[in-house]
Amino acid sequence: MKILMLSPIFPYPPEDGDRIRIFNIIKEFERAGHDIHLVTFMRDGEEGKIGRVKKHVRSVDTVRISRRDIMLNALMGLFSPLPLNVAAYKSRKMDAAVLGAVKKYSPDAVFAYRLRMAQYAQGLDLPRVIDYVDSLALFMKRSAVYERDPLFLIYYMLDAPRVLKYERETAGRFSNVFINAEDDRDYLGCANILAAANGARPSGKRSRKKNAGVFTAGFLGNFAYRPNFEAAAFLIKNVWKKVVDNDKNIRLIIAGKGSERLGSRNIPGIVFKDFVPDVAAELSGWDISVIPVRYGAGRQNKLMDCWACKVPVVATPFAASGVYGRDGVSLLTASTPDEFAEKIMKLKDSPGLGKKLAAGGAATLNKHFSWAATGRIIRSAVIEAVKNNRKR
Repeated sequence: MKILMLSPIFPYPPEDGDRIRIFNIIKEFERAGHDIHLVTFMRDGEEGKIGRVKKHVRSVDTVRISRRDIMLNALMGLFSPLPLNVAAYKSRKMDAAVLGAVKKYSPDAVFAYRLRMAQYAQGLDLPRVIDYVDSLALFMKRSAVYERDPLFLIYYMLDAPRVLKYERETAGRFSNVFINAEDDRDYLGCANILAAANGARPSGKRSRKKNAGVFTAGFLGNFAYRPNFEAAAFLIKNVWKKVVDNDKNIRLIIAGKGSERLGSRNIPGIVFKDFVPDVAAELSGWDISVIPVRYGAGRQNKLMDCWACKVPVVATPFAASGVYGRDGVSLLTASTPDEFAEKIMKLKDSPGLGKKLAAGGAATLNKHFSWAATGRIIRSAVIEAVKNNRKR
């Protein structure tokens, strides 16, 4: 089967949630013997990565887009009925590239990745599916509770109704919609939405290199993503002093792209690392992971990565619920600064508890999350859409 895949991001390298998901979906189609013809937006500097993607697809057609293009399109979108996230990716060149790919490759179906690519798929006379990944409307609703920047609050107030309307109406123009988490599916309430969860990154076999006499807690994330930034600021400002006041032989690692945005690097007991090229190697050097994320959408991939590396986790109930985490079985939950400090020290003083939670987390991961299972859900829906189209 030939599938035309439309993406707003170039899917390599798989270093963030968006690229991890689309890259693994591409590989699952490849493993099942289907041909992917990828049409994707591409930023400057990504040209050298085309060869890595071509190993897994039949063809790659690219359309350049810059941050300036996105911002100008979004400004023009203020005067259109489209959500700004969709208007920002409006492109005549992409229109032409998609139509050219349909003519050239004669695909059996179209797979659109992310809501912003619906505009290029919904007019095609082909079976269509779309992966929303998350509900942007639900994300905006939750973000408004914690957001302090007035510009973002205005954006959520003005655009959230358009986003929700567009997400629900767009779902009706596709055979199926895929979404990462059940909460997002239920919020939209459309009958053709299927939950297709992320898997974890493979952990491989890693040696657990520890600093003798130092207990290491860590938080890994992309800090350009506002829920991660808010979580790290909460951890640094409200939790960490309570921890180091109890024990000086403990350190916190804040690791990930954008960590420099969190302010001064001269905070006692905290080590800042920017981009981490090998996530499993980094996580495997920690004694525990702390995930104080309080809002967002979808599931917390970072929590699943910790489970894959058998690292015990302390997380908010919000982060835990999306991955079926159970307090005292697969992780410890905490909401307040005092609770976080208490649970961190509890794991420091109880290595046996940490091993128990790590084992429980690994068992939960193996039971519920794998890219192979996600691939089966998506492939089955695409095949069914093609069959139904042929019957007409």
